[in-house]
Amino acid sequence: MAETDSPLLVAAADSWSPSRRMRAAAVAEQERAERELGRLRKREQELTQALELVQAQHQALEDQLIVLRRFARGSGESEGHSSAHDGQRRLRVVHHEPQDISDGGELLRGAQIRETAVRVLNATPQPDQAVHYRTWFELLRREGYVPAGKDPLATFLTQIARSPLVQRSTAAGMYSLDLQAPRRERARIEELQTRLRAASTTPAGATLDEIGRIRAHRAKLTSEVASAERRFAEMLRSVDAPAR
Repeated sequence: MAETDSPLLVAAADSWSPSRRMRAAAVAEQERAERELGRLRKREQELTQALELVQAQHQALEDQLIVLRRFARGSGESEGHSSAHDGQRRLRVVHHEPQDISDGGELLRGAQIRETAVRVLNATPQPDQAVHYRTWFELLRREGYVPAGKDPLATFLTQIARSPLVQRSTAAGMYSLDLQAPRRERARIEELQTRLRAASTTPAGATLDEIGRIRAHRAKLTSEVASAERRFAEMLRSVDAPAR
């Protein structure tokens, strides 16, 4: 005959609640898991950007080979590319070898590269349309700007991938501006500030563990607000200032 649970045992299980120490341990483990998840997400983003750079360099070499093969056949074509990107917005792009800035131009470094690149693309007739990174790079060069570095094209690609206003397309090497990002970021800042104000008081009778968790939560929100404000400031610098 199968045994059944005692009514007393069932009642005890239903009424059981974890102790403060167990809850504190669970909260600490949750925070550890969240930190680890954040670290993995950051690492995933770094690897994605590295892969994008390798793919871009791969594509640049393929483009160069197309031009060299045309010269080898005596076709006389020194510019342009094959129809691999037909239907995509492109300029007539000449392949740029890794080089310094001896050919002239205003030197850009770091955030200046991505902010200026966004302003230049935003000044075109269709700024939110996807564009190939080589077309975008040539547009920047034609405006008289040069990314610093031995390989300006690779530097340019790395920087635009970090812009909070730039999003990758599903097509390889294609990027577009997310012009609605500033509105969303402003709303996010307001939401974070509201949450931070709500967390600014400590309930009466709070334990030391609870006080510690509240302070950690406030510190996390403060960090998120600062990060969002930096992103928002870069967005405004990128889209508000004229491109010359």
